[in-house]
Amino acid sequence: MKMRIYAILLAILFLGGCAKDTEIGKIMVPGADYTLPQGGDVTADQRILKLYETYGSYFLYEFSEKDFNWTQISGSLGDDIFRFDPIEPGKVANLLDLLQLTWFDFYDQEFLAKTMPIRIFLAETVQLQVSEFDWGTWDYILSWKDIYARYLDNQIAISNVDKNITEMSAEEKREYKSNLQSVFLEYLVTSAIIVAPDEFIAISDYLNNVSDTEEARNAGFVLNPTMDYEWSVDGNMTESNDLNAYLTSLVFRTTEEWKEDIQYPLVKQKYDILVNWLKTGYGIDIVKIGNAIYE
Repeated sequence: MKMRIYAILLAILFLGGCAKDTEIGKIMVPGADYTLPQGGDVTADQRILKLYETYGSYFLYEFSEKDFNWTQISGSLGDDIFRFDPIEPGKVANLLDLLQLTWFDFYDQEFLAKTMPIRIFLAETVQLQVSEFDWGTWDYILSWKDIYARYLDNQIAISNVDKNITEMSAEEKREYKSNLQSVFLEYLVTSAIIVAPDEFIAISDYLNNVSDTEEARNAGFVLNPTMDYEWSVDGNMTESNDLNAYLTSLVFRTTEEWKEDIQYPLVKQKYDILVNWLKTGYGIDIVKIGNAIYE
């Protein structure tokens, strides 16, 4: 009998010790040598802990280059090379304000808790290496291009802005929103969290090449606003490229800005299918995201 009592007491003490180790405020990030809070800024740390409680994701402002480039699938980075500059801890709270306005506010908490990447890296800048052919030297010149965000396996790295959110213009907020939303949605497509409905895919012929903008619209393809050319003319008419082009257009463009394209019957069909499918299947009001106008 005494042995049973001792065993119960020991179990209680053990469980009590475990509870202290896992209490909020000392959270180990799986697979990395990070603990929340990171300790750089009290205000930011309090909000990051709240975000962890809400979404189960780790928002990190101090992280290594190795973790920034870590991917579970070998070669999934392709030929793209990225780099980042670390953010000052005192700027993190302002960036979180911007993320609330341009990201979190557009989705149900439950949806984000299920779909948000495990790690959100907050950086001062995120850059993509680009190359341009120089006819003078007959060689490629490498440079770095600032981008708003970049995703990999179960992570998104997000770039800061150079001013306080209260000082940003309406257009600056809209541009940030559109670019960040397009990266998040492409991450969801790549992760197979969002899959194009069969009715959407069935409308366009992905084997029938198009040669200009008019042919592209008649075939049901729209411009991807993050590209400065008609992607479908290049023969890249895959289902995922098509879906990403529509999703990106939907978060970049207002209803008014869609009017010209939806004059094309196939574009109108695919637009309606996608908007309704996102609303009923995922609870995403993507038209609201595209129509968001800031002060």
